[in-house]
Amino acid sequence: MRVLRSEYINISKILLRKLYKTGCWGKGSLYEVHLKDGFPQEDKGKVLVVADALVKQQILVKVPKKYGFKYYLNSARRDKIKEILKIS
Repeated sequence: MRVLRSEYINISKILLRKLYKTGCWGKGSLYEVHLKDGFPQEDKGKVLVVADALVKQQILVKVPKKYGFKYYLNSARRDKIKEILKIS
């Protein structure tokens, strides 16, 4: 699935904000099904594409679990995540 640059930026910010607010820094994590919650129907297919791109940039970490994959924020990249979310 093709994701436009503007869509990528918006979806990645929403994903990072969602994980940041729920405190997913390794101990807490979200299944890929729950990552899609709260997105419009037309964007739900693009969420996992953006999440995998963030994994390649080492901003997110993807771990296989019993019921699927779980995602959490990479604590080593905390400064980059705060820069993206514009948090001081």
